[in-house]
Amino acid sequence: MSDLSSAAFAAHFAPAACVFAAAFLQSATGFGLVMIASPLLMYFYDPKLVILVVALVACFGNTAQSVLLRSYTPFALVGWLTLGALVGQPIGLRIYQVIPGLWLKLVVSVVILLSLTLMQAFHVHAEIRPRNSFITGMIAGTSATTTGMSGPPLILYLSHAKLTPEEIRATACTFFAASNILALTTFWLGGVDFTAAFHEAPYILPGLVLGVAAGYVAAGRVPAQAFRKILYVVLVVMCLHTIWGAVRAL
Repeated sequence: MSDLSSAAFAAHFAPAACVFAAAFLQSATGFGLVMIASPLLMYFYDPKLVILVVALVACFGNTAQSVLLRSYTPFALVGWLTLGALVGQPIGLRIYQVIPGLWLKLVVSVVILLSLTLMQAFHVHAEIRPRNSFITGMIAGTSATTTGMSGPPLILYLSHAKLTPEEIRATACTFFAASNILALTTFWLGGVDFTAAFHEAPYILPGLVLGVAAGYVAAGRVPAQAFRKILYVVLVVMCLHTIWGAVRAL
């Protein structure tokens, strides 16, 4: 049973601070919670435990934000993205079983950076329509089960969309919430032991709540043009971080 004393929370201040920073960015832009929190929390926990803790925290955070932003959510768009993800996940699992994950992360990040460069250079972008949303969801689902990253394909798709910043955040949070619920269900059906994750999660949830609240306030003060620039920066940082980690591990 967790010792929810002030001393225990103080001992977990650093992990909670990491989650605060990741949650702030997630709340302000719709992206970044898992990608930023996971590598930081690995300084404090075993990597396998981090996956479960972040899955629990992300599910709570994304679900809460999707409820807060529900009036802005284009549910048809989210539906097509989620349907695509359901198709893409088994494909990604098969690829994961054949190709080393390290190389997959490297290839995916390089491809996304090249795509972003081409989009900026030639102003190419995909129109928001059911077919494109399904394909994007499928790529995100495949990427999630092969590399652990579903965010970059979604940012790439939404960055030029004719959506407001609130709609982009709502789309991302609702899509990620659905993905988180599916992932946790898969873990549970697979017999994964959540005991340690449930023990640690209460200590870092305050960081999540405060980060979401701070990001929610900040998001309303960021102009649309600046918001899109933030999305590009987030995407580039995510990809460069992955490439750097992969190269160091080679």
